[in-house]
Amino acid sequence: MRPSLQQLETFYWIARLGGFHAAAKHLHLTQPTISARIQELEDILGLKLFERGGHRAVITPVGRDVLAQAEKMLRLSDDLEQISKRRNPMRGLLRLGANESTAMSGLIELLGRLKALYPGLRIELSIDVGASLSRKLNARELDVAILSDPVSAPHVIDVAIGKVDLAWMASTQTVLNEQELHPAGMAALPVVAMPAPSTICNVVMDWFRAAGHEPENLSICNSMAMMIKLVAAGHAIAVLPRAVVDAEIKSGILRTLPVKPALNPLTYYVSYLRQEPELAGGGLVDMTREILQKSGLLLPLTSPAPR
Repeated sequence: MRPSLQQLETFYWIARLGGFHAAAKHLHLTQPTISARIQELEDILGLKLFERGGHRAVITPVGRDVLAQAEKMLRLSDDLEQISKRRNPMRGLLRLGANESTAMSGLIELLGRLKALYPGLRIELSIDVGASLSRKLNARELDVAILSDPVSAPHVIDVAIGKVDLAWMASTQTVLNEQELHPAGMAALPVVAMPAPSTICNVVMDWFRAAGHEPENLSICNSMAMMIKLVAAGHAIAVLPRAVVDAEIKSGILRTLPVKPALNPLTYYVSYLRQEPELAGGGLVDMTREILQKSGLLLPLTSPAPR
């Protein structure tokens, strides 16, 4: 008996997401179905693919070898399926996704450049958090997306284009004890964040949890523009891309908080469907990198490359 594509796809997503529950949620399947597929695959191959423990599934060394081959097989299967569907999105409809930081920075210039280069181009624009954009790309509901932390299927190519500097921000009118700008000291402060599973929410939660704390007064807002207004009015503090609020910092409305530990920069990507090489060959990746670096949102990478 040979492994099925369903078994290999299930194996791929468990390895990619790090757990059976996460893979079940991603594939819209029950966890027993996921477990059964992996048990069948291990029986067929005569190999142990995961060390199971707690909420994580740790891939074994031989499992990593199988994963590399599974990725190739899933990619070839996808290529066969898409042969009859190929089109050039730069000559028709381009389904473009972007996160809100990009939308508030260089997206308008990018759209203008694209329309000038491709006069017949029609653009269907989706502004959403990175997790949703990644899901839509995996489902082929988008052709390309500008986002952070993509979780991509084998038929999606991710190209790193730069780093985004994050900072804890507060109103200049908000009085804080500068000696308590650490997770323990800030846990009781009012915090506003994007909804899970957004990158901003993950950054906030990971920052507190790495020190063994939880934010006790966390509010959720699905608009970064509204988050900025809430912080400026003194209602809360928030993690925000520094470049997005540069004008508010320079005008004295917002200030960065010198927290410890400092936040790590985010890596931004242009992710696109592997079946659409025109998106890379046509210069969209380079154009996006150039515009977002010029806007101040992106800091350069040492060596941007596909992953």
